[in-house]
Amino acid sequence: MPPTPWRVGGAQRQGHREVQADAFAVGGDRATGRVAACVTDGIGDTTEAAEAAQLAADAAAHATLTATTEAGCAAAREHLAASDNLADASIVTALFDPDHSRIAITWAGICRAYALTDDGQLQHATYDHSLGERIRRHTNRRGPLELYDRKVTRTVARHEFVTTSLPAHTIRSVLLCSDGVSQLLDDHVILRALTMADPDDAAQLLVDSGGIHGSDNATAVVLHHQS
Repeated sequence: MPPTPWRVGGAQRQGHREVQADAFAVGGDRATGRVAACVTDGIGDTTEAAEAAQLAADAAAHATLTATTEAGCAAAREHLAASDNLADASIVTALFDPDHSRIAITWAGICRAYALTDDGQLQHATYDHSLGERIRRHTNRRGPLELYDRKVTRTVARHEFVTTSLPAHTIRSVLLCSDGVSQLLDDHVILRALTMADPDDAAQLLVDSGGIHGSDNATAVVLHHQS
């Protein structure tokens, strides 16, 4: 099996929070070429939230690499439930497998996945599980709803995970991020970052740009397809 065609880069900024309660984890298998990536966003500005986020990210990436994204998120839930930690988190997990024609993504909460297609189009691969998004979907309200957009309706610990997939042969880059990136940057900034040649530079640009506009933790994991 040839090496994975995906290059991975990640970056974080703590912002003005007391702790970095975002986390990410990436795993790869040289034998199969599979790559698993996960971003989590702990709920709250506490050490417990940070620990919950890292525990969930590590468990999800490990289980996803050997199984599926659904199994990865389920493992995150199981590990969090088995711990003494009562904190919770949002999560997004992706699996890139050379033997599969689609990129699998499973998520809960307000971590997001974006994809840049070969023809230069930016796709929102996920939608937020938030009260604000629920209001927009069922009313004529549009635009940000500051009081409701961070009220999370699905998490690592609560309610069902959701899975989607992308056709791997049409995707140039994928972004997994916390809301410290997605809530503060418009699509033009994200698109520009995902066209950069180095995924580490792209991830750093995204979290730095998010830090200019806000005080929240910001985390980005970027995966570039090497043609």
